[in-house]
Amino acid sequence: MVFLVASLTACGFHLRDSTRLPLPLITILLLTEDLDSRQKIELERQLILAGASLKDVQVGDAVQLTVAIRVLPDRSVVNTAGQGVSIIRIFRQLSYSLSTATGEPLVDPTTILRQQDIALDSNELAAVEYEKQNAGILLDQELFRQLILQLSHLQI
Repeated sequence: MVFLVASLTACGFHLRDSTRLPLPLITILLLTEDLDSRQKIELERQLILAGASLKDVQVGDAVQLTVAIRVLPDRSVVNTAGQGVSIIRIFRQLSYSLSTATGEPLVDPTTILRQQDIALDSNELAAVEYEKQNAGILLDQELFRQLILQLSHLQI
């Protein structure tokens, strides 16, 4: 059993959402732009799981994390008109900046882009919107994980 645990950690295996923020980033004033309530709740959840203490107002040495998400236009990748199936690529872009309590930048503004291809059946219009919405939610979650991963590697 000990060998199994040691081999899992040696191969780089990590539990999902086990990324921890460095000590200087534990207290965060989170400022969001263009995030809906679902996205904001998910981002807050992931930051808290990473060890953050979120504040509503600037306190002490809390860093200011500003996050924005843009939904970029979908692109048609493949369209099989005769069969009613098409593959589209959906995009999300997350931009963030991090600064000290006094507004001094800690990192340059950074952008993370993610995309996902999904197959849609145009004969089932209700399912098309559902699939696009689900793919968008998954992309948002992945963007937030990538943000936290990047923050966890900062040397501040």
